[in-house]
Amino acid sequence: MNHAQGTIEERPLARKRPGVVLLAYAFRLVAAFVLAWPFAVTLGGAVSGYPRGDAVLFDQGGMLLLEALRRSAGALRPATSSSLLLFVLVCFLSLLPLAALLGALGAKGRITARDLGAWALRPIGTFSLLLGAAAIVEAILGGIAIGIGNAVARRETIDLRAADQIRVGFVAGALLLVLFVSVFHDLARVATVRGELGFRASIKRAFAAFRSAPLSLLAGWSWRAALGAVLLGAALVVASRLGVERKSQVVAGFLVHQASVLAVFFLRASWLAAAIRHVDRVLPKTTTGPVVPALLPESPAEDDAEPPAPLGLLAPNPEENPSAEALDPVPVRPEEKVVAEERLDA
Repeated sequence: MNHAQGTIEERPLARKRPGVVLLAYAFRLVAAFVLAWPFAVTLGGAVSGYPRGDAVLFDQGGMLLLEALRRSAGALRPATSSSLLLFVLVCFLSLLPLAALLGALGAKGRITARDLGAWALRPIGTFSLLLGAAAIVEAILGGIAIGIGNAVARRETIDLRAADQIRVGFVAGALLLVLFVSVFHDLARVATVRGELGFRASIKRAFAAFRSAPLSLLAGWSWRAALGAVLLGAALVVASRLGVERKSQVVAGFLVHQASVLAVFFLRASWLAAAIRHVDRVLPKTTTGPVVPALLPESPAEDDAEPPAPLGLLAPNPEENPSAEALDPVPVRPEEKVVAEERLDA
């Protein structure tokens, strides 16, 4: 892989690339603002006449929030449709900073904006195919699990409470399947960037990496995901206690939320770095030294060159090569030589 300065990081770590992690986080932040902007404008316009502004949407009971949604239903429908299309576009655009982050994590030394651009654009085709395939597989597996749960819950011998518990259990199982596919999806992405592989080859390398250390991979992903969930939950509790009555409280709550999101994003980068280390174990090792053709003999130095052999020594040996006799010149008898000289004198 063509990394910056032709070097490859043997032990990728997220803390070695804080700038690239922040850049990828900034893209996600801008994308979130773009997606939420239509809903914020619509709901904000519905409560703009209240003295406390949109703070009334967060009052206990949520009555004003429901009323604002009812009054803004006509404007929210087209906003939702456009936001869904925009969400699909953002999903594909987010592949660019993800590929750049993977390339930066696997590189050693200083990197430039040109390196990031090359890493971001090179695997975009394979990343798009992997994203589409992963979405289809997740939808199929999740739908099958939820469908089985609904079929079991509708049996006449099962009461309503047990039916709800069964549905919740199968939904949790479907979620686990989706998360498992996402872990495998990350391995395939890493194989695409790290080994410059195509769609099928990256999937094969992902299978090989998962078979080599399944428990280590799942444990590495699980503790990071659990820690991220704890951080997000703690941020929600802290921000809810800050309140939204004043602008300073809203800003403080926003900063608390974004701090937790940034921490989760660093955990995500840490997981990708661990996935790179696992994928490197199954990628073929390549050498970077110059390749000397084996069929070309080395030319001796001019000072050590041997003088050319006499012509007599270069004559073919009939014993070593029987066909050499056919290459010998035809011998000339003495009398024929004399006749030829006389003709020349005449």
